[in-house]
Amino acid sequence: MDHYKLFINGEFVEAKDGAKFETIDPGMGLPIATVAQAGVADAEAAIMAARKAFDSGVWSALEPAQRAEKMMNFADHLNNQGVRLALTESMDSGGVIGRTKYEPITLSGMCRNLSYAATNDFPWYEDIPYTGNPFFPGRNYIRREPIGVCVGIIPWNFPLQMAVWKIAHAVTMGNSIVLKPATQTPLTALIVAEAAQAAGIPAGVINVITGPGAALGQVLCTHREVDKIAFTGSTEVGSAIMRMAADTVKKVTLELGGKSANIILDDTDLDFAVDNAIYGTFLHQGQICESGTRVLVQSSIYDEFIERMKVRAEGIRVGYQADFNSQMGPLVSEQQLATVENYVKLGKEQGARVITGGERAEVEGLAGYYYKPTIFVDVDNKMRIAQEEIFGPVVCVMKFDTDEEAIALANDSLYGLGGGVFTTDMSRAEKVAHGVKTGTMWVNEYHSFGDFCPFGGYKQSGVGREFGVGGLEEYTEVKRVSMAANGDREASLGLQIMFDYPNTSSFSYQGTTKVNSGHGSINGLINEVTRLGASRAMILTDPGVRDAGLASKARKALGPLYAGTFDDIAQDTDLQTVDAAVTACRLAGADCIVSVGGGSVIDTAKVVAVTLELGGSANEHVAIQRLQGPVTPHIVVPTTSGTGSEVTTVAVIKSQNAGRKVFLVDPFIAPDVAILDPAFTVGLPKGLTATTAMDALTHAVEACTSILANAVCDGQALHAIRMIKENLPKVIANPGDEKARSNMQVASTMAGWAFSVAQVGLAHAMAHTVGILYNVPHGAACGIMLPKVMRFNVDHATDKLVQIAQALGVNTFDMEPRDAALAAADAVEALMKQIGHPMGLREVGVPEDGLLNCAFHALGDAASIFNARQTGNPEEVFNLYTEAY
Repeated sequence: MDHYKLFINGEFVEAKDGAKFETIDPGMGLPIATVAQAGVADAEAAIMAARKAFDSGVWSALEPAQRAEKMMNFADHLNNQGVRLALTESMDSGGVIGRTKYEPITLSGMCRNLSYAATNDFPWYEDIPYTGNPFFPGRNYIRREPIGVCVGIIPWNFPLQMAVWKIAHAVTMGNSIVLKPATQTPLTALIVAEAAQAAGIPAGVINVITGPGAALGQVLCTHREVDKIAFTGSTEVGSAIMRMAADTVKKVTLELGGKSANIILDDTDLDFAVDNAIYGTFLHQGQICESGTRVLVQSSIYDEFIERMKVRAEGIRVGYQADFNSQMGPLVSEQQLATVENYVKLGKEQGARVITGGERAEVEGLAGYYYKPTIFVDVDNKMRIAQEEIFGPVVCVMKFDTDEEAIALANDSLYGLGGGVFTTDMSRAEKVAHGVKTGTMWVNEYHSFGDFCPFGGYKQSGVGREFGVGGLEEYTEVKRVSMAANGDREASLGLQIMFDYPNTSSFSYQGTTKVNSGHGSINGLINEVTRLGASRAMILTDPGVRDAGLASKARKALGPLYAGTFDDIAQDTDLQTVDAAVTACRLAGADCIVSVGGGSVIDTAKVVAVTLELGGSANEHVAIQRLQGPVTPHIVVPTTSGTGSEVTTVAVIKSQNAGRKVFLVDPFIAPDVAILDPAFTVGLPKGLTATTAMDALTHAVEACTSILANAVCDGQALHAIRMIKENLPKVIANPGDEKARSNMQVASTMAGWAFSVAQVGLAHAMAHTVGILYNVPHGAACGIMLPKVMRFNVDHATDKLVQIAQALGVNTFDMEPRDAALAAADAVEALMKQIGHPMGLREVGVPEDGLLNCAFHALGDAASIFNARQTGNPEEVFNLYTEAY
């Protein structure tokens, strides 16, 4: 008899203690070879050889294409061993030669395909275009790396296939592997090792040890130098492996048992379905984990089906596996034969009826482990023969009435590995296939595998997948690499959480909105729409703007490009309003948005532009820095004294479900064009002029004092403050002063640019809070809170507040810096009184007993992050609300 040795660190060696065992030809019941029997010391040697090879980088550090070249050479050597592998596999496992003769060439092709996929399709590097984290801007990418030392433990049913599956997945991805074949069928795995040696795979990358599973499995599954376990076998053993791996938290993929349902619908080609049911059950003596061992047949064809199936099963030629005439060979061992016999006995005892088979098959002159194809009928799905994996040529045939009943029967199992459905109606087929909870569903075929198609199970049929990009990914670790956008510690919002830094001089600035300003600039609206490549523009506005005739002006300016108007946007817009506007835009076929109004209208339009482009509902797109490209074109025509939203990268929307305002923040939502035509603001009432202007002033002041403030936004913010101080009283005194109105629009836009860069602060957070809780107009709330927060920040933004005081016309020449900073807040309040702005929260309907709740709410508002004076103390915020009351 031939003798086979262990393969460790590139060499074939005997077991350290000299132990051997025999492997049996199941077709004759006689030994065919002796094999070295590994012990604990051999297993540890194989693991350490794999570790040394991996850590050296001799294989793991190669580029995928370099590994692929070696793997294709390995594939060629598998082909060279083809005849030997086919015959040895047949004799060792009982697989008929008519099947095993194809395995070397198909496995060779699989190695080539997986190598190709790893080189050309696998995402080893993947840029992340967004992080969703404003605290840590920068570049992010994913790098996938080999895991390390893998253990492959394979079963006895397809030892050659399983060996190459496990080796190819692990090694193609840069790992090292220790493979342990089943004790009953060790031979072909060691021939595969010969092919690896001949192909020049470096020593230690592939190791094969043979011997008893219990002793070796304990070492392989618990050793600290093993990083991953890939097991194919029974659910019971898989569960034990999972427990052993847990102590060292190894990655595990498991392909386990099955009790798959093959569903035969009443419109199928009956002969075709019968042959496939036979093939799906009795191929390789039923020793296949995903075999269709529960055949579910629709009642109207049930009797005819089982009659034809019985005839077909009785025609199967059972014989010696190396005989090319044999269609079914022996079971793998005497023990497995006994297991099948016990299940058949149990099925009869539980009331099922055998219509064919149910006994050993006699093969003349041979004392092997043969069993006849066996069909049970009158089976209840609760019977053990219908619920437990028999792993032999035994099938349960059950009837059903409706497709829904078939799906329910199929799912009434703790397994979910494979399944089939046979029908001529593809819509019906897909409905059934989608309903069955299983890893693979075959339609009008069975046992069909593909190198690029994932294979694995639901429920107790396993964890993870093999094949395809998903299967290869199981053999990698995912590493995120984050590269900071700059190296200035003072520019880091993350570090600001722990440390007190002065304002940084580092910044990033991107102005994306084109601004057309001045009398009659609305006339260029149609030109801007066409410049953006659009042809159907939808106007979004609110009832007040509509009634004032301003939306009509925009409509006329659009001319033939006008697609419609959505004018149901409330002062405090919400996500439901966005969804309604999106529906209107879709019905109108709009490819461009024109928002005519104040902040609520503009913010609504920003989220509409995103949702219209990406689909779904508005709530799905509430996120920070998640977009990957431009959205639906958006042109803004502001109608207030100040919002800044016409140029910002922020949209603030009320969420009724969340009970607060939520934010969509992204560079891609900045409007494409802002048209600042003063004719759209001359009719604004004094009260609305005052409150919207205070919104703009708050933007400018808080941008200037923000922890992210920089020279660019300071220049914009301070000049905006100067312009508001000069022009706001003029438009309050003379609403028709078009030049002052135009200046107010420009000031608002500059403040918007400033806070797009530097963000805002606590005054905005507190204003958002009373807005969502008590429907206070945002501008009015900003104005009331602004001077209180300026005083709160006085010792943390003194220099900036002095500059603000000067921009507001305060003569700070003889003043101490702190006094000058406080004077800035006084100047804001003086301006508010001059224009008739509300001075306290009581005036706008906020109840005094709600202030403490407001304080807790405001601290959760994102705007507070950027405040010059950091606070997490609700008492401090409550005191500010009280001062403002």
